[in-house]
Amino acid sequence: MPTYVCAVPAGLLSEEQKAELARAISRIHAEATGAPTYFVQVVIDEGTTTRFLGGERADRQIWIRGDIRAGRLESVRQGMMLAMMREVATIARVKETEIWVYLCNLAPTDMVEYGHVLPAPGQEQAWFDALPEALQTYLSGLGTNRDSFKL
Repeated sequence: MPTYVCAVPAGLLSEEQKAELARAISRIHAEATGAPTYFVQVVIDEGTTTRFLGGERADRQIWIRGDIRAGRLESVRQGMMLAMMREVATIARVKETEIWVYLCNLAPTDMVEYGHVLPAPGQEQAWFDALPEALQTYLSGLGTNRDSFKL
């Protein structure tokens, strides 16, 4: 499951902006990779961490770190990062230069989600079909089923 942790200064975003940011990141990842949105997890971290750049406080900086399955083309990864940077800047009403995005590629075999080791990119359908029926039903409730599953 791609996990995007967005480190945001406390109070910068409203609850609606947080939801909009999560929807945008989920959509961008799904559109770029073909992976179902139920794989995308977005965490908004508004901890009390104080960040500095060059010794100066960075009070409006937003950092996004995405742990994703390895195997995506460089052009896909760069396209996702740029799209996320643009949309997050618009949603948060900050400059694009204040958004930093990092993607960390993990081997699918190094990730367990929903009680199962994740599939390699392109193997999601076979993975989904092999899941217990109750889990398939649950995941279908998150917006994807055999009929709408496209890669």
